[in-house]
Amino acid sequence: MITLAPMRKIVSDDSGQVTLEWALVLAAVALPMYFIIVVCLNLLVAHYRMVTFMETLPFP
Repeated sequence: MITLAPMRKIVSDDSGQVTLEWALVLAAVALPMYFIIVVCLNLLVAHYRMVTFMETLPFP
């Protein structure tokens, strides 16, 4: 006969719940911030390229 005691023990174990919640909160904050930083850096690079190109043009 199969007993369900080991399965109940696994289901009722909450030892890693706090760590998992903090990891999910960190992922929910860190991943969007990473993409925002990447987009801002790309915009900054594009602006720098435009400014340096405009400064190197000869006077008309």
